[in-house]
Amino acid sequence: MPQDHNAPPLNPLPPVVWLLALPIIAMEVVLGLGARGLVGGAQAVGWRLDAVQRFAFSPDLMRAMWDTGQFPLDGLMRLVSYPLVHGSFTHALFTVVFLLALGKMVGEVFRPWAVLVVFFGAAAVGALVYTAVPQTHAPLFGAYPPVYGLIGAFTFLLWVNLA
Repeated sequence: MPQDHNAPPLNPLPPVVWLLALPIIAMEVVLGLGARGLVGGAQAVGWRLDAVQRFAFSPDLMRAMWDTGQFPLDGLMRLVSYPLVHGSFTHALFTVVFLLALGKMVGEVFRPWAVLVVFFGAAAVGALVYTAVPQTHAPLFGAYPPVYGLIGAFTFLLWVNLA
């Protein structure tokens, strides 16, 4: 079997997929280095918890905003910021792998803005559905809901025979 010695070491990915994956990777690198004491000093050990408190989606906060009719930007940003924070390295690793694989398939057919709409739209809808589940108080974090949106987009591509 002939080998192409000029083949890239990684499959080429649409730039929009890198735009989505790199912030997740960067966040995990910073949190991982901080947890191991390599950056940030002693307080860096708690950076992951701080990131969850600052960026994770809180169903209780959304319910309070709905009840008061006030929707501060900080609360609304959590609808799309929670995919950046993960509970562990393994959690982030799996979501990035799924994001790169599914994002490649979807990004090669959809326009870049459509990939962003699918990703962040699925994140927002996933958070709102999570809020609708009764007795749910735990924060929502991790990129699985947006990745499920990419699964839906890929399923659509299979359905219309574009993949």
